[in-house]
Amino acid sequence: MKTLIRLQLFALAVVALAAPAPRLAYESQVVVLVVTTQDYDPWKPWEKKTPETRIVQAVVLDGSLLATTADLVEGATVILVEKHGRPLREPARIVHIDPDANLALLTVDSPSFFRDLRPAVLAPSMPTEGQVSTVRWRSGQLEVSASRISRIEVGTTYLGALEHASLIVETDLSGGGWSEPLFADGRLIGLTYAQDGQSSTVTPVDILRAYLDAARAPGSYREFASLDVSWQVNRDKALTRSLGLEGEPRGVLVTQVPWGSSGCGALRPRDILLGLDGHAIDAAGYYEHRRYGRLKFTQIAVEGHHAGDVIPGEVWRDGKKVSVRLTLRPARAAQDLIPVRSSGAAPPYVIAGGLVFRELDGDFLRTWGKDWEKKAPPFLMTRYDLFRTTQTPRRRRVILLAYVLPSAYNLGYGNLETLPVARINGRDVDSIADVDEAFQHPDGDFHRIVFEPNPVRAEVVLEAATFEKATREILDEYQIPQRTRLPETPLPDLGDACAERR
Repeated sequence: MKTLIRLQLFALAVVALAAPAPRLAYESQVVVLVVTTQDYDPWKPWEKKTPETRIVQAVVLDGSLLATTADLVEGATVILVEKHGRPLREPARIVHIDPDANLALLTVDSPSFFRDLRPAVLAPSMPTEGQVSTVRWRSGQLEVSASRISRIEVGTTYLGALEHASLIVETDLSGGGWSEPLFADGRLIGLTYAQDGQSSTVTPVDILRAYLDAARAPGSYREFASLDVSWQVNRDKALTRSLGLEGEPRGVLVTQVPWGSSGCGALRPRDILLGLDGHAIDAAGYYEHRRYGRLKFTQIAVEGHHAGDVIPGEVWRDGKKVSVRLTLRPARAAQDLIPVRSSGAAPPYVIAGGLVFRELDGDFLRTWGKDWEKKAPPFLMTRYDLFRTTQTPRRRRVILLAYVLPSAYNLGYGNLETLPVARINGRDVDSIADVDEAFQHPDGDFHRIVFEPNPVRAEVVLEAATFEKATREILDEYQIPQRTRLPETPLPDLGDACAERR
């Protein structure tokens, strides 16, 4: 009996020695990226800000790749990588990036870099409950923190346009949200992209795997898809009956179909969307996922699909069920009327008579700080919250008078700032190119700038005769190198206009 017990203990010891401890495995699977960026100043778009350096986590993947979140490396001027907590650094480069999915792949060209690293094994899917481990390097030490799965929630990627199911975990890690990898049973289940207090939001392995497959596939990268349809819950029995649908409310009410969205040409305002891709949608906008339970229906466009796929749908329209087919469009923030980010591109602007014009975007709004959604001017946030995705063939961008460079020429207007522009010299303006062109055509002896409704001012009038001379003098006085920067490429044509509200 004693001999048998000794043999069992010996066998357990051999197994323990054969399987590396999780901490040792993580040391070879997680690395640090030292990322230097130098972004343009949203208030002085002709200048760049002081360079900044951030410490970012990345996970090693098969094929000599490192995965991290796109928002932390996009537009980087230098990326260095550290491994095993040692300060020796190698240059890394981005091999693929999808800002709208908020994921990026990097590599290191040094042949020996990956020799003592081990690629993480991807979990088959994200777990729905239990304890997981959040891992990061900090000051040369590996931290493995306990985290607990709270829920699965469908939301939009940080600074992107893709809606997908994310994992919400409660963690013991402080100051996270810098692409820390999460592991369950030694397998990778996702990367963090945000943390509020002790609650982290995680891009799940399901999205990471789909991204890897698309990035590695031969040919053009197949982008993730987004429905991008405005809708409201359908719990109002009277509203449902008024549209001819009897019984308990079901489906969601389509309120707007943005130009260039997946619903354009297939859905119409005041349709009741009853189902998509074989999934019934309830009155609150949820469907039953085979693995994760009740999820918001926008997840359907991501589940096994990419841009270009066609999925069937069913709507209630004009008193009867109608079958529709939706061609899924790419999830691209650049298609929005007010893009959430500029992707690091040089921001377009025009300086005219000391008035600084630029496009309204998320980069500009975020200059109001961490709580920018509360601190930015309310009339700008109203446009962002209500009309951000509503680009139309005649309305591509929101143009702002950002502020005024004070001079004798524009005396009396020096305190104006952040005013949305409607027309210049009688011409509608929906791009910086339109602004530049409008100032070539004065309204008689004057340049007239008319603003959209706001609590400050309706119009600015400038003398046309001295306009060019004054603009040159202001540029010299403020040491601004050029009067105008136009976009390098025009905005793409998003196809035919969509159906209007009935």
